[in-house]
Amino acid sequence: MVMSLVFGGHSLVSAAEKNIAMEEVFPNEQVEQIIQQARERPIYNDKDEYGHFSLDTTRSFGQYPSRKGVILVTEDKYKGLIPTGHAAIMWSSNTVVESLSGGVTTGANDWNTSKNTCYAVGVSGTTEAQDRNVADWCYKQIGKPYNLNYLNVSTRSKFYCSQLVWAGFKDNYNINLNTSEFGDAIHPIELVNNSITYTIYRK
Repeated sequence: MVMSLVFGGHSLVSAAEKNIAMEEVFPNEQVEQIIQQARERPIYNDKDEYGHFSLDTTRSFGQYPSRKGVILVTEDKYKGLIPTGHAAIMWSSNTVVESLSGGVTTGANDWNTSKNTCYAVGVSGTTEAQDRNVADWCYKQIGKPYNLNYLNVSTRSKFYCSQLVWAGFKDNYNINLNTSEFGDAIHPIELVNNSITYTIYRK
């Protein structure tokens, strides 16, 4: 059980307590197993405007996309966020929408150079136009705080990174990108190691 202190209606959880909570929700050994599976997935050419995509037999790591609505995932560790993972969605060729410790915000669309590891994935059940709509929906959440309760994915008043991306597809098109590997919680790497997504690029 994670204990928290409450001052003025705000719950303050220590860094140590947050780490315990994260490890309980996302056990390290289980996360590493899913990461290894994600690294072995095939690379596909990105979809066309109608949602059709094909296996890429020419490039072992794919080509970094810039299309609005592509999901980005990194295994890199972020202080104060989900261990060994972070996720975002492309909003433009230069900008991503992501939820960091300060809440939902924008960042640079340069994960192929700024991150040690990077996956770009598409959703197999959508068109390009639908992906753009999801990215716009995520953009409208900017300013909402970070969700430290990784099991509470039903809230729309706050988001953690992979919850934000998941909610965009779930709320708009009833596409569930949660594999239930960690119960209700959604680890970023689940967005890659998923029967509904396909890998476009891997670093």
